[in-house]
Amino acid sequence: MPATPAKALPWLLAVNAALLATSARADPTEPDRPPSVNATGATAVWAAAQAVPSPLLVIGGGHVAGGVRWQITPFVYSFGVAAHPVRAFIVDPVARHAGAVEVYGSPEWACCAPDGGTSWLVRGGARLYLPLIDRGEFLSGSLGGSYYRASGGGGGSIEAAVYTLFGMVGFSVTVSPALAHREIMNALVLRFF
Repeated sequence: MPATPAKALPWLLAVNAALLATSARADPTEPDRPPSVNATGATAVWAAAQAVPSPLLVIGGGHVAGGVRWQITPFVYSFGVAAHPVRAFIVDPVARHAGAVEVYGSPEWACCAPDGGTSWLVRGGARLYLPLIDRGEFLSGSLGGSYYRASGGGGGSIEAAVYTLFGMVGFSVTVSPALAHREIMNALVLRFF
């Protein structure tokens, strides 16, 4: 049954009074401040974003398979920014893609290890980032080298990549000639800084 205007009037008055009280408390000379996050909250959000892996397309030994890769960056020296050129772990996209050198570690799961060995491997390496268009915000590239350790031994790798969308999305090719059944790994690089 629809409410009569007399019954709805007290509710409308209460809502209007609450809105007026809220707007009366706000100081019109105070600028609106964006919500802020404390250091603990920011670290928690960053850690959760780092848990999202980059998908791999693994090519080698006559087969094509999948995998995932994560990255940890304990050190970056950015020669593309003047403020705070040395960064650790949390790296602003502009600091990396405007021009930088980084040291990284990368745990990976890349199907399919030969002889029933584990498909897990870990690599450590270094990369050089160079801006290509708009200080690297639109397009940047990287070249790097790494050493991997997998079941059956270790070896060297080389890598080339391009990145776009402020460095959040990229495509990399990693070539590891001695990594049996996983000589070439193409990655859709996803980075949530």
